[in-house]
Amino acid sequence: MCGDDEEHDHEHGHLDDALFHRFLHLTGDYNIEVTASANGAPASLADEKIRTSYLEGLFRAGLTRAVNDAASLPEGDRMDAISGQSIVFARLAGILAGLFPADSDQFHTIVSAMMQGYNESSRLN
Repeated sequence: MCGDDEEHDHEHGHLDDALFHRFLHLTGDYNIEVTASANGAPASLADEKIRTSYLEGLFRAGLTRAVNDAASLPEGDRMDAISGQSIVFARLAGILAGLFPADSDQFHTIVSAMMQGYNESSRLN
C-alpha cells in the first residue's frame, strides 16, 4: 500500500511536469519570460489557507489592474475597456484550462466560476 502512494506521487509529479512544460512552451509563443514573482508567490500550495490566500490575492491583483486601467481612461471609454478586459480574462482562463486533460473537467469549473462572478455583478442591478 505504501508503494502505491509513492507511485501515485511519482505519476502526479510527472504529469505536473509535463503539463507545466506545455504551459511554458505556450507562454513562449507569446514572448512571455519566466521571472521571479513580483508579488511573492508561495513556495507551496499544499496548505489550504496559503492556497486560498494566494488565489484570492491573484484575483484581487487582476481586479485591481482592471479597475485602475479603466479609471485612467476618459469618460466614454471606461466601460469599453472593461468589456475588452472581460474577454481577455476569459481568453486567459481558456488558455489555462486548456492545458489540463479533458477528464479533469477544468472547463466546467471555469464556467461555474464565471457564472459566480456574473451573478456577483448582476446583484448590483
